[in-house]
This record gives sequence, structure tokens and C-alpha cells, in this order.
Amino acid sequence: MEKSKLAVVLSILILLSSLSAFTKPAASQQTTVKVDPSLIEYYTKATGKEFTIAVKILDVENLYGFDIKLRWNTTYLEYVSHSVHVPKDTYTDGVLWNPILPLANKVNTTEGTYWIAYSSLAPAPTFNGSGTVFTMTFRIKYHPVQPEPDANITLELYSTDLAAYGGNPIPHTVEHGTVILHALPPVETYLFVEPTVFRKSQGATFTVNIAIENVTDLYAFDISLYYNTTLLDAVSVAEGPFLKSVGDTITLLSEVNDQVGRVRMAISLLGAPAGANGSGVLFTVTFKASTTTTGASALSLQNTDLSNYNAEPIDHAVIDGQVTILLVEVLTHTVVVEGVEYQIITASSSSITEFTYNHTARTIGFKAEGPEDILGFTNITIPKSLITLPSSDTFIVLLDGKAIYHTRIENATHYTLHFTYAHTIHQIEIKQTIIGDLNGDRKVNVLDVVVVTTAYDATPADARWNPLADLAAPWGKINVYDAVIVTRVYGKNWTP
Repeated sequence: MEKSKLAVVLSILILLSSLSAFTKPAASQQTTVKVDPSLIEYYTKATGKEFTIAVKILDVENLYGFDIKLRWNTTYLEYVSHSVHVPKDTYTDGVLWNPILPLANKVNTTEGTYWIAYSSLAPAPTFNGSGTVFTMTFRIKYHPVQPEPDANITLELYSTDLAAYGGNPIPHTVEHGTVILHALPPVETYLFVEPTVFRKSQGATFTVNIAIENVTDLYAFDISLYYNTTLLDAVSVAEGPFLKSVGDTITLLSEVNDQVGRVRMAISLLGAPAGANGSGVLFTVTFKASTTTTGASALSLQNTDLSNYNAEPIDHAVIDGQVTILLVEVLTHTVVVEGVEYQIITASSSSITEFTYNHTARTIGFKAEGPEDILGFTNITIPKSLITLPSSDTFIVLLDGKAIYHTRIENATHYTLHFTYAHTIHQIEIKQTIIGDLNGDRKVNVLDVVVVTTAYDATPADARWNPLADLAAPWGKINVYDAVIVTRVYGKNWTP
């Protein structure tokens, strides 16, 4: 059956090759097929944990079909599931346009391989840009223990063919993925920083846990955590739930020394007949990253004393952490309207490119891209001399065409919008629109009313909560006042 399908698509592509003179010229940027994220690391026991990767085609022009094969090491990884993101008509982040011809979608869990092949069919347009071909979820079967070496597992794209409209191959590079399972200490109990290795933006406030795994009879601990004071300020330290799960506790010492760069916490059970068993969080430290400096800070566990009920030390291994503080890039974008220059400023944890401004349409657009292990955010400051909102208008922020929540502050001269998003490659658009337009189409209709009614009576604790519908005071609940904001302008449009 697969051979007949392949024969069909081959015939189609040969037939289309006569039209190749009308195809678009090759893209100037390099087309890439890649595994995203490119690196996943586990420093603590990960057996049974699941993770998901995406295989993407980036910066492609004139794509009409693909044939991609992925393989993995079945000693360490177990296939769980996958999701094909074809066609883009159905999956907004996908690739290829309808109509499509599925050619292969086969998982071999014994060999650890996956084969996927699809083609568009006339009259489908070609696919241009970037998109996800499929996502795949794996479960970790085995985590090595010292003296075994780290498991360095390649998610290998061992065959990748991209076909242009007309049947010509599309040159491209390939970026495999890597999963590293750092070999665990040979002792059963280990103390670690969680997350172990991660990144944050300048000025970010974040927490780390000091956690323990596979301990028996833990009655008390005294632990110091050291950090780089140039990059980090320790804000606070708080006891975790692990010892409290057994009984009452007493805090022997709770210290934040931001001059030395040390947090120290000592806690004991009080009157419990035995210590705690298992795994959990001992305490949590809140940090604030520097607003002016970038670099990597070790999160080093030292002087780690663990005691059992009999006042005897518990043998354990220590896994330190590391946080990298990344630059918040501040860019000034100069736009010219009727011969006058105006400055729009972005401050973002993302790389901001392809910035555009259309004064007639009152729209701002740009591409935001960044590492997936830190939160994406952008602050954009717009001069009121460029755009002044009347009382009936507002801004709306669209992420890949979908409205997202933002906050806005203003002074006498500027508006500043703030919004967050999960990092990948995003197209951001900011529009001036009418208050009550909740999806960015610049009109108020039944779609906007439904946004409010589906969240009606919800608070932030509810699954139905939608901050886009929280339009009027009192804030924090979708109610009749929010509904009125939309219904009173029902049927109205925003026009430049």
C-alpha cells in the first residue's frame, strides 16, 4: 500500500515539474529541519518521567511535500505518543496546506524509529515559513547510576527529504536533538537543587527548591546554599512540606546573608516518633536576578548535614545547580510619520526582529524568539504623540493571530504594554481597536460576547477564567459589568 501511495505522489510531482519555471526563487535564509528543544537534561532520577519534543521545518519556501525519519535509543527512551501537525488549515502551527496526501505515519517501538511523509495536492498552495511537522512524547525507561557514564542520547533525524512544488529537492540543514541523563550518585539518597540547570532573564524573580530523594528516617537537616551576589539577590527562604508531612517542626536557623551570598536553613522535627521517608522539598529560596549583569551563577550546596532519629548522619550525595542570567534586550525602533521621527521602545527577554509600524492601520508588528526554558516577555513603550487613544479605544495584543492578555500603564507622554508568552518563534501584532473587541478583528460581534459568556461568573481560580473578559471593576470576576462593556458597543467597528 505504501509503495502505491509513493508512486502516486511521485507521479504528481513529476507532472508538476513542468510548472517549475513558475515557482518562487530559493529563499535567502537557510532552511532547517530540527528537533526542538535541541537539548534536554536530567540531573536527578528521571525514570518514568515524560517529555515532549517537536520536529520543525524552519524558514522554508515553496514546500509541497516532506519525508522525515527519526530514531532514538530504546534502552533509555520509550515511545508514548505522537501528534501530526498537518495540514496548517487544521493546525495553526503546522505545515502544508490542504488538500494533502498522507504517505507514511509509522512508529516502530522495537527499533525506535518513526517515519512520516506527506504531500500537498493541487490546487493546494505551497507552504512558506516555519512550522511543526509533529510532536512526540517519550518516557524515560532507565537512568544510569555511577560508575556508569552519562547517557548521551541522540534524537536523530537520519533521513530528511523536502520537496518543492514541481518536485525539486529543497536544500536544508538538519539539527538533531540530544537527551542527557546524568549518571546518578551511587548512594541511594541525594540532595539537589531543583531545577538543576536553568536560565532566567535580567530582573526576574524566581524560586528554587532544595529537595531530597529516596531518604529514610530524615529527622533534621542543616544546609547552606551559596550563590553569586553579583548576579543574584536572595529575597527570602521558606520551609518546604517534606518534614511537615510527618509532624510538627522547629526552625533552628533561617538565614539570608546577601553580603556573603549564602542561604542557610536548619529545621528539625519536634516530638515525632520517627523521621520522614521518601522524597520531597526541604526548603525554598526566592531570588531576584540582577537588572544590569549577565552570566552564570552556581547554586552550591555546602555543609549539608542530615540527621536521622538516632542523631546519626545520613549518607547522601549532593547535586549542585546553576542559573544563567540572560540579557533583557532594550531596542529603540525609530518610525517616521509625515517627516517626524518617533521612538517605540521594546524591552524583552526575546530576540526582537522584523519590527514594522503602519500608521494608517495603527498596527505594530515584530517577531519574537527565545529559548524555551525561560518565560518570554515584552514591554513595549509607545509615545502618545504617535498614537493617542480616545476613551472608546484600547490596544489588543495578538500572538500568532490570537489575542492574549496584557497589562497597560501610562503617564502623560507614553503607553507601556506588558505581556508574556511561552518561548518559541512568535509573530506579535499590536493593534489599536475599539473597547469590547476581544479577538482583534476590530469589530464587536457575537464572538466577543461569547468570550464573556463562556467565562461568566468565573474567578482566576476557575478553569473557565479568561482575563481578556475581565473588562470592568470590580476586577477578578467576570460579571454583568464586563458583559455591558461588550454589549453596549455590539455591532460597532473600529476604523482608522
